[in-house]
Amino acid sequence: MKVLHILSVEELRDGGSLVIGFQADDACSYWLMLPIIVRGTNEGTFGTPALVNRTTAIEVDLSWVGANNWLCKLECFIEDEEHESTLNRMRVVIHENLKKCT
Repeated sequence: MKVLHILSVEELRDGGSLVIGFQADDACSYWLMLPIIVRGTNEGTFGTPALVNRTTAIEVDLSWVGANNWLCKLECFIEDEEHESTLNRMRVVIHENLKKCT
């Protein structure tokens, strides 16, 4: 799947899930999603990362390694500095969970 462009980088109003929305060459839009499951005082606890096809409503769970690969793939398309805070949070969440896996 080839990424064409980024649609959004945001924290959802569900309590803090983090998403990067993008358009792919299959005419579908997708989310790389880090779903929040527990909102704490400083940091939330995130569930299994997912790649969500927003066009077909198909959701595929990703490993933390897979989520990191997708984040690396998408980062090069994001140039707007206003998204840096959300991107940094996503990087931290993924890297903290990668450490737990090793």
